[in-house]
Amino acid sequence: MSRISRTRRIVLFWAAAAFIAALEAVLTAGWLVGATSPRVYATADDIPARMAGLLLGCPEYSNGRPNPVFAGRIRAAADLYHAGKIRTLVVSGASRPKEFYDEIPAMTNALISLGVPENVIVRDDKGLRTLDSVLRMHDVFACDDFIAISQRGHCERALYLADHHGISAIGFAAGIQPDPSLSDLCVSGLYGKLACVKAVLDVAVNRPAKYPTER
Repeated sequence: MSRISRTRRIVLFWAAAAFIAALEAVLTAGWLVGATSPRVYATADDIPARMAGLLLGCPEYSNGRPNPVFAGRIRAAADLYHAGKIRTLVVSGASRPKEFYDEIPAMTNALISLGVPENVIVRDDKGLRTLDSVLRMHDVFACDDFIAISQRGHCERALYLADHHGISAIGFAAGIQPDPSLSDLCVSGLYGKLACVKAVLDVAVNRPAKYPTER
């Protein structure tokens, strides 16, 4: 009986230690990534103009329904263009035709429907992750001073990654259509917290883009 009790105490000790370590990692990553927040703007009137915008990709539909995160990002990118804040818009996302999953055509068509001319849209179908999208702006599209466009938490992660690689960027926080008040879910939710940890780990190991030069 005492042996079982001792084993249980050891298991509980290491479980508690692992939980504390994980919690510290989440808090530290959130603090590091959140330090970029002052460079994420909420209105098109306030944000400085840049030559290019980087629209970070996401699927148009989620669980068979229109994705409100997608709608918010498209609206934000269109607002920046119509406000004269960007001249070129790089649409960066994943393209997996064999899996019937391609973010680029959906984002392009949605932007055009909101009056963004097709000739100002640059398609990047190798933006598999935020890291890839950010690095490819510099390495492939020769742009190291741009506006990252997504929900606030995602923008913060993009800027954190850009800073590490010496890329100058600011962010524009999209809402979540049709209810922009939900935009902070991308920061406070579990996914956002884990994504911060992932961004910090990418920086720690200096992870490269999967397609560093291919266009």
